[in-house]
Amino acid sequence: MKVDENSMLIWYPKIKDLNIPQPKTEFYIFDKDILKDLYDEKFRLPMKEIKKIANKIGYPLFIRTDLSSAKHSWNESCYVEKEGDLEKHIMEVIKFNLCADLMGLNFKALYFREFIQMDSKFKAFWGNMPVNPERRYFIKDGKIQCHHVYWIEEAIEKGGNLEILPKNWKEILKEINTETEEEIKFLSEYVNQISKLFPKGYWSIDFCKAKNGDWILIDMATGERSWHDENCKYYVKPKDLLNDSKVINEFKIIK
Repeated sequence: MKVDENSMLIWYPKIKDLNIPQPKTEFYIFDKDILKDLYDEKFRLPMKEIKKIANKIGYPLFIRTDLSSAKHSWNESCYVEKEGDLEKHIMEVIKFNLCADLMGLNFKALYFREFIQMDSKFKAFWGNMPVNPERRYFIKDGKIQCHHVYWIEEAIEKGGNLEILPKNWKEILKEINTETEEEIKFLSEYVNQISKLFPKGYWSIDFCKAKNGDWILIDMATGERSWHDENCKYYVKPKDLLNDSKVINEFKIIK
């Protein structure tokens, strides 16, 4: 089974046992024949088995494939409040994956993750997605290269649904995006743990701040396909941004 290099099936097994806060996680791997059947109108998910896996996490929960979560459609996709919403939301996430990129994303699995209450400041995008303090660190050949705030004004403005934003959202975002020396030192220690497991290659590592103050390790991806601040001296134009949170307008066709 050929797996995309960004897949959670590749990076998550390496980092799951680190002494770093992470969401509890379970997964379901699709049978290759099921992937072919996704384009059939009669396709039905094996919900009995899937519900058993989801119940190990409990509700509410966060869902995604091994490649993408469609999180901008939050209330209709990755965020699942109760079991009765599970199948519909999974199909929305799958539809997003099938529409992304020219040929769709080569996803292989569904992931069910513990929903951790984050330090949310306001909601944005067409799915009323919570905007939280998030950071992205880049590592190259086992060493920290640079780090950046995750949410930028441009991404939120392009996301539409601007009427739900608080009037002072830019000031709030500036506060969210304030990196302190203490935070950088703390997160760098986490990243150094991860770097030892990836001595070769170029990776991005994402953290989100929980309501209780913990920084949660939430995602990884290859650096070549991750959004990167163009003002950074290490910036290289990404090969593909279609499964990254900063590219959003292309996917409105699935709404």
